[in-house]
Amino acid sequence: MRVMQIPRFPRAIKVADLDALIKTRLTHEVVIWPKQAVPLVGYMAWPIDSLARNNWHEAAQKWFDQSDVSVPPKLKIIQQHWARVADIFHLHYDLTQGQHQERRGGPSVGKAISLIAANAKAKGTGSAKLWEIWKAYKDVAHLVTAAMLVSADAQARYRIAPYQLEPHQLLPFRIAMLMPDLVIAVAMEFERYGLDRVAHGRKEPMFDSESLWRIPPDINVTPLAPPARKLISRDLTVLYARRAGNRGKAKRRKTTPVFG
Repeated sequence: MRVMQIPRFPRAIKVADLDALIKTRLTHEVVIWPKQAVPLVGYMAWPIDSLARNNWHEAAQKWFDQSDVSVPPKLKIIQQHWARVADIFHLHYDLTQGQHQERRGGPSVGKAISLIAANAKAKGTGSAKLWEIWKAYKDVAHLVTAAMLVSADAQARYRIAPYQLEPHQLLPFRIAMLMPDLVIAVAMEFERYGLDRVAHGRKEPMFDSESLWRIPPDINVTPLAPPARKLISRDLTVLYARRAGNRGKAKRRKTTPVFG
């Protein structure tokens, strides 16, 4: 079992007012929890490369000294991979919450990847590439998905009532740096789900319990459950016709704050 080396927050944290938290942190651009944010991003970006994580820690210090909250160039492609991982994990979660595919063995990473590959047209969304990305980041999928979910929530709030930010300032890297407590709160619930055998209706859980990078149990953050999402009818059609190799075009969901 692997546990991330992230220091305990000095006070108990329970996220209540999401709107205020997100707007305040993003507009002030102050990394108030650097001891937690830096290692969190390190594990998310380089889950299997300890040397890269160490280099990131050194670079982050210089980054703080310059008071620059822009995205380091090397993390741009990584964030694209995070988006793919989050799609896979969250679709698996959606299938479980909606009790879909129970007669066909329950949810699986393979089914989630098939659905994304059938709906998406962007580069890097073919099944082979999605499997490659999943294998590289599966041990931090709970963290990556949480950061992407909070980023999506921030973007939805921004579209409804814009505040003094540019769209690129709402990316998951900045979310993880400025709000590590919120990302960890959501990731704790995703971690629980990924390790739960019963939730998946299968003999084995979604995550590998030995290789998963777990959140320290004494991190001093109260878990925050993500909202349930409903699959659109086209998604369900693709799933049930999966063996036929159907291809479809994804519908866009209405823009609303993720957490309500």
